[in-house]
Amino acid sequence: MKYVKYGLVIFLCIFSFYISDTAIIMVENMSPIMKEVKKFSDNYVEPVNAIIEDNTIIPGSNGSKLNERESYLKMNEFGTFNETFLVYDYIKPDVSLYDNLDKVIINTNKRSEVSLIVLNDEWDSYFRENKISYTKVIKDSNDLNKGMSYINGNGDSEEFNKLNSYLKKNKMNSKMCLVDYSNIASCKSNKYFIIKPTIEINHSNLASVKKNIRGGNILLLSSNLSLSEVKVIISHLKYNNLSIKNLEDLIKE
Repeated sequence: MKYVKYGLVIFLCIFSFYISDTAIIMVENMSPIMKEVKKFSDNYVEPVNAIIEDNTIIPGSNGSKLNERESYLKMNEFGTFNETFLVYDYIKPDVSLYDNLDKVIINTNKRSEVSLIVLNDEWDSYFRENKISYTKVIKDSNDLNKGMSYINGNGDSEEFNKLNSYLKKNKMNSKMCLVDYSNIASCKSNKYFIIKPTIEINHSNLASVKKNIRGGNILLLSSNLSLSEVKVIISHLKYNNLSIKNLEDLIKE
């Protein structure tokens, strides 16, 4: 008999919690705020799978789905509906870059954005003055300036790990490596992104490859380019409505 009473108490507790949750959900669904939130339920974005070919990969993109309850709770604190407070849950692609970190990123699926990788210190002031995002390949901690994005360009494993430790300690590690510059074995063991530029632009091919630049491209600017030639590249990107984005953001799904 004692066990029956305990069982009954447990059942009543569980049932009361269920009834309570059901009542809360019913009240929320009747709220004018929730009714407005539900109008955006169709704002569903399908995830896009990464494209893999041999040892290369083009990252896909996350999908998104409206989280009605979190959106409601966030707006309910303010007592009014506000579209800017809608909360979305991100949906990972079935074929994801993050599950294939051994593959080499050769391009991205962004249609109106590109990224720049540079080897030359001489252009730093020009990029900063014009607020142009870029990622610099470095080999020594003396080349660092906070607030910038870097790639560890040491091919020697000992030197790579030495600079890598410094970058991690100072929270400046981009976790990106560059083919033909970084120590790829160390990159793979650290599970960093391995990147090969879509187009390498140098003094001799500038005129011919300029017309091949497309959205999503990762552009490496060779050190033999002059500042005036770099300016020509930037002007070309602007003319074609291609915005320059941080490399870390460009490759993210």
